[in-house]
Amino acid sequence: MKSDVIIPKETTVRTVTPAQRKRKTAVWGWFFIAPTLIGLLILNVIPLFQSLYMSFQSVSTFGTSTFVGLDNYLHMLQDPEFWQSLKNTFFYAAIQVPITIILSLFFAVLMNTKIKAVGLYRTIFFLPMIAAPAAVAMVWRWLFNSEYGLLNAVLDKLGYSGNILWITDPEVAIWSIIIVGRHWCVAGVRHHLHDVRPDEPGAEEYAVAGVHVL
Repeated sequence: MKSDVIIPKETTVRTVTPAQRKRKTAVWGWFFIAPTLIGLLILNVIPLFQSLYMSFQSVSTFGTSTFVGLDNYLHMLQDPEFWQSLKNTFFYAAIQVPITIILSLFFAVLMNTKIKAVGLYRTIFFLPMIAAPAAVAMVWRWLFNSEYGLLNAVLDKLGYSGNILWITDPEVAIWSIIIVGRHWCVAGVRHHLHDVRPDEPGAEEYAVAGVHVL
């Protein structure tokens, strides 16, 4: 009586070379960042070049354009409002940037120390990241309203003159914008803080390195 002997088939193991693994990783990487790249291209890069092209054109009301060369730039340099806006921009940056960096680093290190409810504080600081800019603008517009705004109402209660034109007065409006930007940057600091203890070596370096100012 013959016994059936089953001879297993030889299985071939497919080996993946480092080059193939690297290529596969790169493909998946491009796949995941493709939505961001497409949005960046459509919403930022293309409009940038369109704006540059249109700056050399004279566009009529009905959308027809005529090439005018550098006439638009020459007109801009002769416009006093351009120089005033440039002055305001430099003034805003000179006040805003140093305070932003100092306070952002301070809060980043503070959020990485042993304090109670640190998770709650980090959540509060992260909230502006998910708040709609339009909604935030409406809130600040209400706060700065010269007739029924909260800031003027508080100043009235404290005995000060609450008739401050926070938005319409050119001398005050720049400081109102700085206050809004200051709140948004500090409250919107993204903490990619590592789970390190303050007593561990390099804790402060981790905290500082993990700060991204918006």
